[in-house]
Amino acid sequence: MKKKKRDRGLTSVESQVEKIFRHTRSGSYGTRARYRDSCRAFARYVAENFRIQNLRNLSEKHVVAYIRHRQENGVAPKTVKNDLAAIRYMHDQIANPRYRIGSNEELREKYGLVLDPTPSRNGNRAWTDEEYTAMKAHAERAGRQDVVDVLTLCRTMGLRITEAVAVSRAQAENALRNGVYQVRGEAKNGKWREVPLSAEAREVFLRRLRDTPRGGRLFVPENRKTHEVVNELEKYLERHREQVETEEGVRLRTYMRVGEEERTHELTFNGLRYAYVQERIEQEMSRGKTFEEAAAVVTKEVGHERLDVILTYM
Repeated sequence: MKKKKRDRGLTSVESQVEKIFRHTRSGSYGTRARYRDSCRAFARYVAENFRIQNLRNLSEKHVVAYIRHRQENGVAPKTVKNDLAAIRYMHDQIANPRYRIGSNEELREKYGLVLDPTPSRNGNRAWTDEEYTAMKAHAERAGRQDVVDVLTLCRTMGLRITEAVAVSRAQAENALRNGVYQVRGEAKNGKWREVPLSAEAREVFLRRLRDTPRGGRLFVPENRKTHEVVNELEKYLERHREQVETEEGVRLRTYMRVGEEERTHELTFNGLRYAYVQERIEQEMSRGKTFEEAAAVVTKEVGHERLDVILTYM
């Protein structure tokens, strides 16, 4: 009888990748699944080409080599950038990594890594002001002040939902003193940044601080995890968003790719960042800045590195 060829088993670093993604809850399920697949392929590559056995030993040279390998094999620029995002996400979950992985710009400067631009054809995701107001009113009637407040932080400061939910008492107090909110370790890829404190966010912080103990978080009770609260808020929005959608909003969020059928983006917390970016660009340009100058300001506020990313939000 002919023996079946055995499938390759997981390498040590692939097993470590699997363990990381079994335990992390940051980001949506779909994003985590895509990132896991990307990181599995990356782990297989570094194991075979660099004999890496521990993810703690990953360095920039491994990342650059893998990205060049992907580019040489004709992988699309957008997929390559998604690979980089996945690797950084995974690296953030590693306990005590030996080396830092630089930003795309740093990799370009240090290693000459070329990352082609990826213009978006994915349509607008922004909420209209009417939809935003209606959702807050809906949540207030339901007694969900937490939903109202997180919506407010996402819309008026461009925070991601995880960043909004993870606000600590110390961060809120510091923002109230300085007028600037500092996004810290909860940021995507761990990149700290500063955002102007909005008047609406100031009210949220002042009110919620009254019930937040020292060392606590404004939206996360002591017996709960941040990702649990994030998932609950996302589920609430999924259940009720159709009740506040407007014809104008649906029209703005409907798009079509070449050769594909029409699609419409649903209301998500990330769509509030789109609305924030669009409004802030208009504000900065009304003060006399060019689009490029306005984009340079807003890009830093929302935690991106390249000005062309802002085009996605526009």
